[in-house]
Amino acid sequence: MASLQSGKPVMKDGAPIPWMNYPLISFLNEKLNINMHVFEYGSGQSTLYFAHKVESVTSVEYDKEWYDKLLSDAPENVKLLCVKTDIDGKYCRSIHGSEHQYDVVIVDGKDRVNCMREGFLKLNDSGVLILDDSNRSDYEPGFTLAAELGFRSLHFEGLKPTDFITEKATIFYRNNNCFNI
Repeated sequence: MASLQSGKPVMKDGAPIPWMNYPLISFLNEKLNINMHVFEYGSGQSTLYFAHKVESVTSVEYDKEWYDKLLSDAPENVKLLCVKTDIDGKYCRSIHGSEHQYDVVIVDGKDRVNCMREGFLKLNDSGVLILDDSNRSDYEPGFTLAAELGFRSLHFEGLKPTDFITEKATIFYRNNNCFNI
C-alpha cells in the first residue's frame, strides 16, 4: 500500500526497496550482508536499498535526469556512473571501470544480455548475478551463456511494488556462492 501511495517502491515505513518482485526482496533481505560489494545496471530505489544492506554499491544509469536526482539522495557508499545506453558498448562494459570483483551483480537496465556477459566476468568466486524481468524471451541467450559458464538458476515469481501482474527474476549461481544456495 505504501508503494502505491508514494508511487515508488518503499516499505511501510518509507524505506526504499527495489522494484523487483516481493519474494526476491524477501530473499535478499535474508542473504545480503554488510561485507558485500554490489554492481547494478540500472539505478533507483534499489540503489538506495542496497546501500543500506552492503558495504558498497556501484550503479550505472543511462538517464542523466534520473542520475542527477539519485546523486543527491545517494549515501557515501554508493558510486554512481552515468553512461549513455548503447548496444554491446560502453554501457555494458562500465562494470570494468574498476579492478573490483563483485559479490552480486544486478542486471535491471538496458542491453541486458550483454550486461549479463560482462557481469559474469566481474563476479568473484562466490558471486551471483540477478536478472530482473527474466521472463522476457529476449534474455534467452543470457540463460544459455550462464549454463555454458556453469551457473545454475533459481527463479522467483511474484508481484512487484506498484504492479498488479506477476513478474519473474532469476539468480544465477555456482557452488559455494555468497547466498549459500
